[in-house]
This record gives sequence, structure tokens and C-alpha cells, in this order.
Amino acid sequence: MPADPELRRAWNQLVLQMEHPEVFYTWEWATAVQRAYKEQIAPVIVIAYEGESLVGVAALGRKARGEVVFLTADTGDYCDFLSDTQIRPAFVRAVLSALHEARVKRIVLTNLPADSVSAVALPQANTSQAYHLHSRPAYACARVMFATSEDRKAVKGAILARKRFRRNIRELQKRGALILQHETDSNEIEALLPEFVQAHVARFLETGKYSSLIREERRQFLVELARELSPPGWIAFSRLLVGDVAAAWNYGFRFAGSWFWYQPTVNESFWDFSPGYCLLGKIVELACDSPDINIVDLGLGAEGYKDRFATSNRETLYCELNSSILGHTRAVGRYRAASIATASPAVEKRLRAVMAFARRASPTDESFAKRAARRIQTSVFLRENVRFYEWPAEDGRTGPLSTQLQPLGSTLLGDAAVQYGNDPASLRFLMRSAQRQHSEQGQGFVLLTSEGVPVHFCWARDFDGFHMAELDRTLQAPRENAVMIFDCFTPVEMRGHGYFSDAISYLARQLTAQGKSAWIFGAATNHASLSGIEKTRFQYRFTLGRRRIFGVTRAVDSIPSPGSVRDESSVPVL
Repeated sequence: MPADPELRRAWNQLVLQMEHPEVFYTWEWATAVQRAYKEQIAPVIVIAYEGESLVGVAALGRKARGEVVFLTADTGDYCDFLSDTQIRPAFVRAVLSALHEARVKRIVLTNLPADSVSAVALPQANTSQAYHLHSRPAYACARVMFATSEDRKAVKGAILARKRFRRNIRELQKRGALILQHETDSNEIEALLPEFVQAHVARFLETGKYSSLIREERRQFLVELARELSPPGWIAFSRLLVGDVAAAWNYGFRFAGSWFWYQPTVNESFWDFSPGYCLLGKIVELACDSPDINIVDLGLGAEGYKDRFATSNRETLYCELNSSILGHTRAVGRYRAASIATASPAVEKRLRAVMAFARRASPTDESFAKRAARRIQTSVFLRENVRFYEWPAEDGRTGPLSTQLQPLGSTLLGDAAVQYGNDPASLRFLMRSAQRQHSEQGQGFVLLTSEGVPVHFCWARDFDGFHMAELDRTLQAPRENAVMIFDCFTPVEMRGHGYFSDAISYLARQLTAQGKSAWIFGAATNHASLSGIEKTRFQYRFTLGRRRIFGVTRAVDSIPSPGSVRDESSVPVL
């Protein structure tokens, strides 16, 4: 990105001359992308002049695979070629010609507004047939529009008339004074971002998804963007405060008559009162009273709550240009296959399962062959034993309780996902933990270092009624107040330091001090887990197992260790 003040001024002047000016088209946005994503995408900036006047800008980028895309496609809800509408076809034609001369074989243009002149200019510009164009609908972006004073009154009145909105506002007000704040200073925003990131990551984990903010480059992008958009006053980092606690956030923008709902999230403590819905309602209400705002754009994504506010939709397109007919045929085939699959949820589910299986391994892969052979073998013959251990009751009265072991809440979940954002196994565990926490199926704990780094996670719940997936059975407690410690996990980079043994010991002491009987189990084949358990004061009690012979499965009676259980009442009822 050229750091030229004159180019910056002329670039942004072109943005304001567009049929629909957007903050995503600005020099500032492209610059923030270039700084944050310099390892993933190389800028390819195409500019056109008539005499000394800048008349066209195409902010493109080249990815590692060689394809050219809109530079801001992964971050901007709208992307476009910048020029006066009269010369758009000529400019787009010149851009395609330049890319063809540079031997670019594939161009992917996403988030192109369907109502843009470029959507018409693109097929017209490809008259030389240097590329084969495939264009299809992409997203519908909900919008709240109020062109007249009557529209403003109608939209505002509709919001205030909503029973759900009024009820949730009242409930939030019972918990503290309700304050709406909009930060525009980059220093203030940067100080507030860590809390926002934690909440956003934790919220996505709970819904079974990964937040984009687990990636360092995305977090850096928000910092860079705030620094660039703050001086001209285009950023609006909104918070709905209950007292001095943030209940909801929106990292958004106010630009050229639009208020953009870009990246919102909520505080889990207020989920029951739909704080994000309330924040959006307050923003729309404020926009109706602001003469310089004509649109509240709710951006990409078809969330149901947006439809309750929207008065219109804006469509975007996905356009793919391939120099080879084979590449074009593949693009069209993928789209048609996806269209057929999504018409039937059952077919779509099966296709996704087949594709995921194919991605994991090929038939020639040695690990694939081993897994396949193991699956065939276990379907015919299976022998599984699980060993159970109990913490001695008297140990709970000795030694101080560790402050390093903390309950696992949404803040720590968010911190951990950011810490281990490049570790798929850790992310899968954290997602499972977030969903379990939301369903209240136990209590999670995390072991922290003295620096506050999460290094081990474990869960506890009542032994009675505990379903053991390893044996596919539900257990009854061997004694009163028995609690099972389960689903223990150490991130790969933190293994080998004894954190597992430390964590289960700390948790067992805490449970025993509360009058509970602490238990843990380990599969007989999981030698690392058993070794970690046996390094602590946990004592072996019994083994449960199951056998499968030619597909017929039966449970194996518990096998008490001599002298390890006091009487028959200590053996679980299966």
C-alpha cells in the first residue's frame, strides 16, 4: 500500500463518488488489512489515471495459491471496483486485461454488491473471453432504512412498541443503570478490546463455532483498523453498560450516512435478557434521531434477530473468473452440487460427512489403513477395562487449597481459545467445554500458572448417574456424595510438566474439604493417564469392563482389588 497522502485523499474521494459509498472501500481499510494480514495476502493495487486525476482503484491481493481476490474480501462486508459509474466498464476491462497479461489464472471476487454498477460491468468487460465468468448469489445483508422523517418516526415507533425490547430493557435496568456508550478514540478502543475478544470467542464456542478472533491477525486487524478510522471519526465502538459492566458490544462504523453493525457480541451473564438485541435496538433508535444517518446496515449473515429490525435487504454476489475451461467447469459443478445438497438437509449432512472423511486421509495413507483395520477389528472383537480411583478422605484436611485451580468461566474459556488458537485439539476441547457449561452438565476447572496461563482443564460432576462413554453405561455412586473427575485435558504444548497430576490433586482436595468423595478413572490402555493418576494420592478401587465377541457385547463384573473396598456396597451397581 503506497503511503502517499495525495493518493489517500484521491482514493477516498473516489469512494465518496461511488453509487453506494462504504467504509470497506477506503484507503484506511485496505491499509489495515495489509498490515495485519501481510503473511497471508500480498496487495495488488491497480490504479488508473486520466491526466493527473485518479479515476479508478481496484484493491486486490494475491493469496498463497496464486489466486487474486479483493484485498478486503475476508474482512469487508462489501467489496467493489472504485470509479465513476460512467467509466466502470472500461476500468474493469482494463483491470482484467492487466491480470491476464500477468498470467493470473483465477480471480475470485466475493461480496460484490448486486446493486453495484460493477455487477453489470464485469460480464461486459470480459468481452475478450480471457476469462470464463461464473457469478452466483452470495449473501443477503439486512438493512434498516429511513429516507424521510416519516420513515424515521415509523422505524423508531416500531422499536419502542416491541414488547420483548421493552421487557428486556426493564430487566437490565433492574440490575443497574443502563448506559449506551460509543467510543471513537483508538486508544480507548484498544484498551477495551481484550474484554470484547474474550466475550466474542466464548460466545462462539458455546454455539459450536470458532470466532475469527482466535486468530492473532484478526485481533491485530481490529487494532490497526481502529487506529486508521479514529482520526476521521468513522469508527463507533458501542457498549451497552449495566452499571459499570458491559452487557453487549458492537465494533461498528459510521460512514457516509450509514451506521454499520459489524462485529457484535454479548456478556454471558446477561444472555437471558438479549443484551445484543437491546444494543441494536438502541443504536437504531439513536440513528433515527440522527439527521446524518439514513441506514443502519446489519451486514453479512442471516441471523433471525436482524429480520426483526430490517426494512430491506441488499444482495451480494460471488464471482469467479477462470482462464481455463476446466477450472470454470469445476466452479459451476461445485455450485450446482451444493444447490442440490442444500435442498435436502439429509443429503447435505451425508455429503459433508463423506467430504470430511475424504479430507482426513486417503486409502493409501498408512495411518488411514491402520484406523480402518482397527475399526474392523473392534467391531468383531473388543476388550475394554476402565480403572477407578478414589481420593483418601483424610487428605482433604491437610494442606492449603491451591488458588491456581479456578472455576472455568466464559472469560477463561475465551482466554484459553486465544492462547491455543492454532491448536485444533485444544479448540475442540474448549468448544465441548463451552457447550457442556451452557447445558450445566458439570463444573469445569482450569489450572493456571503464576502468570495466569491456562495449562490444564478438568471437569467434575456427580458420580451417581454419570454416563461413561468408554463403556456405554450409566453408573450409580459407590458411596454418598461421590463426585467424578473427568474429561481432563492438557494442551499439547504444555504436556510433560505434571500439570495433570497437579490439577486432579488440587481438585480432589477441594472436593474432599467440601465433604465430597472424589473419584477419577482411566482406561487400562491409556498408560499416560494412569501414570499421572498413580503419581498422586488417588487409590485404586476397582475395574469395570466390557467384552465384544463376534459383535455381541456384554458387561464384565467389577473386579475389586483385594482390600481396596470395604464391603460390597462400595461396588457400583451397573
